[in-house]
Amino acid sequence: MEFKDLNLSEMDKNLTEPEREEWQAIYASYRSASVISGGVAGVDLHEFKIVPKGKKKAVSQTVRCLIVIKYRIKIIIPESEVFLEDFNSGYHILHSMCGAQVDYVITYIDREAGFAVASRKLALEKMQAATARQRLKEGQMIDVKIISVGRNVCTVNYGGYDIMLPQRDVSYSIVPDLRETIHPGEIKKAVIKEYDKDEKILKISIKETTAHPFDGIETRHPLKSTRIATIVGKYGGGVFCRLYDNITDVLCSYDPMQYDGDYKIGNTVEIIISKYNFERKLVYGKILRKMH
Repeated sequence: MEFKDLNLSEMDKNLTEPEREEWQAIYASYRSASVISGGVAGVDLHEFKIVPKGKKKAVSQTVRCLIVIKYRIKIIIPESEVFLEDFNSGYHILHSMCGAQVDYVITYIDREAGFAVASRKLALEKMQAATARQRLKEGQMIDVKIISVGRNVCTVNYGGYDIMLPQRDVSYSIVPDLRETIHPGEIKKAVIKEYDKDEKILKISIKETTAHPFDGIETRHPLKSTRIATIVGKYGGGVFCRLYDNITDVLCSYDPMQYDGDYKIGNTVEIIISKYNFERKLVYGKILRKMH
């Protein structure tokens, strides 16, 4: 039976108050295409009738879907309705969205079966239109929602814009795995780097909401000073050591008599500050000894 033909008063008469509120929000979104939000509970596979591009006949197709369950009702968001742009979503990015708060518009209701289908794309389009009426400017501080997090990149959303940020735009420090520091569903401060409402371009940075740890380096960590640090990474024969402030990374080399295999990520070492690169804002040093 079509939704418009249902006797909702009869079907909803025995609902509890929380159930009634949940269904009412779904009805309102479906009728007026209004935006609602909820947390991603997981990912399911569902079968839909889809008309392939260039074809006239619908075929059955199994589709990955985000699942939102605010209380009792299952909201299904097909993979094709998750992003406005092609993010090469696939298995990994959908699963990395679990726990994120997402916005969506209800597009179909099966009241008898107790579920609804929604589109996040429609919600993003409406939110971008609302953002275009704001006076956003370069340098403005905003709150962004963390949508998904991978090892080296995360996706955030502001005002309907999904923005992929590599690790270098999230933190000044070397972060081996972003999943250990930020999580879907969190809110982070960011600064607007560029906004063009006509071209629908929004560029932001999370790390630039704070001062660069290199600023004032000569006072805090002068040349030839020794510091306690923790090995946080290795690359191209160099060793990244993080100082006790937990934000300043020093690219270190070994003494000729030291063996790389004796030094593991997580080891505490004593280093000496040997050089600055003011153009690239880098600090160089040498490992003196392993402490523990």
